[in-house]
Amino acid sequence: MPAIRFLPFAEFLSLEKAAQLLLFFILATMPLLFGAVHPVVQGFYTILILVGLGGWLLYAAQEWEWKGVLRSWMLVPLLLVVYLAAQSLPLPLSVIEWLSPVRASRIAMVNLLAKTNLTSVSLSENGAAGLQVAIFLFSLLLYYMALGTLLRRDKKRITTILLIITAVGLFEGLYGLLQIMNPQLGILWLPAVSGKAATGTIIYKNQYAMLLNMCWPLAFAGGLLSCESISDSSHRGSQKKGLRGRLLSLAALPVQTHFFFLSAGIMILALLFSFSRGGILSMLLLFFLLYLFMPVSRRIKLGLMGLLFVFLAGYGSFLGFDGLVRRFSSIDESGLTRFHIYASSLPMLRDHWLTGIGPDSFKLLSGIYLKEFPENLLFDRVHNDYLELAIEIGLPMALACCVWIVRGILSAGKKIRAACQSVPEENQAAVFAGCASFCALLGFLAHGLVDFGWRLPANSLFAVTLLALISLTRDDCSENHS
Repeated sequence: MPAIRFLPFAEFLSLEKAAQLLLFFILATMPLLFGAVHPVVQGFYTILILVGLGGWLLYAAQEWEWKGVLRSWMLVPLLLVVYLAAQSLPLPLSVIEWLSPVRASRIAMVNLLAKTNLTSVSLSENGAAGLQVAIFLFSLLLYYMALGTLLRRDKKRITTILLIITAVGLFEGLYGLLQIMNPQLGILWLPAVSGKAATGTIIYKNQYAMLLNMCWPLAFAGGLLSCESISDSSHRGSQKKGLRGRLLSLAALPVQTHFFFLSAGIMILALLFSFSRGGILSMLLLFFLLYLFMPVSRRIKLGLMGLLFVFLAGYGSFLGFDGLVRRFSSIDESGLTRFHIYASSLPMLRDHWLTGIGPDSFKLLSGIYLKEFPENLLFDRVHNDYLELAIEIGLPMALACCVWIVRGILSAGKKIRAACQSVPEENQAAVFAGCASFCALLGFLAHGLVDFGWRLPANSLFAVTLLALISLTRDDCSENHS
């Protein structure tokens, strides 16, 4: 009997194919277990990226499109990684006294009261957390380079990325709506909380809303992209048969078009019932940005948004908008509380303006600085990602990050706007995905003004995914105009 011959693994599944599958797996599953908020789960995905995608990048180093992936603008994120790691390293107390006098005075008080003799400490109040954040951010840089490399080698992968993001958003949206219809459902194995809003598998509703606001614009773009003749068919139907022609034209669209648009509607509906005011306001901003940037006719955009409004009004009235109205009726009281948190946190920034207190350290000092709040109420977040970032890493580094963000937005926006003027058929997927990603990323950044959605690892991963899609569109635009 002849021996069974197995194909070598390299012939059966190339390393590039394996890297692609690993990247898709990370993107599809990271939000499902509470958004990877638990350090063990976050560590698991960090290892997958460092070893799997990082190892593939090292192996394929000679084949990289270095010019298209690794750029000078990545110096600021790399500097941030190094800075966070340095913040976590123990330094002589004499150095701490020079860099952060308030931190040094607290250590001196600890030595006095606890009878200890600490001679070296880190600048960070929570060194272990700072080192964990630094490693995770470095893994996100590797993820960005791996995704950028894969997309530039085969742009057909853009469609797969859109499908994965839509599927994740659809699952989270349906889960959230089930939580509204069945308040006892809870979050995975966690028991339900009385009066809880839609949160899907994400514990905090504002982080859940931020995730959906990164998913539904990509689903919207996928719906437009999946039907190449949408403009012509709508135009013919509207000319010949009026409203009936339009309805027939919509019914004749491909199945995947209906899937994308229906998924977007379900996500937006779930987002409304998350009762996240910041998320809903960011969603309204996204509507305006998509109307402004998406490279399709005004008639199509207005028609699709009209259908979406009818969908939301119909199913939303079935679930009831009472909770949403009550939520927004208390926005003045909640806004005043947020303002007091910001104002009470400013002295913390003043005392540590140069070096910061380190990631995940606000909760350790909030009891000292937030004196106007009840003693039994502990705030572990500032509810403003930008202010908390400045407190954690200091003003100089925070300003460098903010300048980097603003310059990136202006540069990408200008090039994407130019790409929307003329969309070659071969670059249609990149332009549609890039425009939707740019709008979603702006909504992500805007929501950070009133919440801390950046702190969810899954949200950070999706934001980096959007950044890679934007970079691909920007580069295509540069090549076409060169």
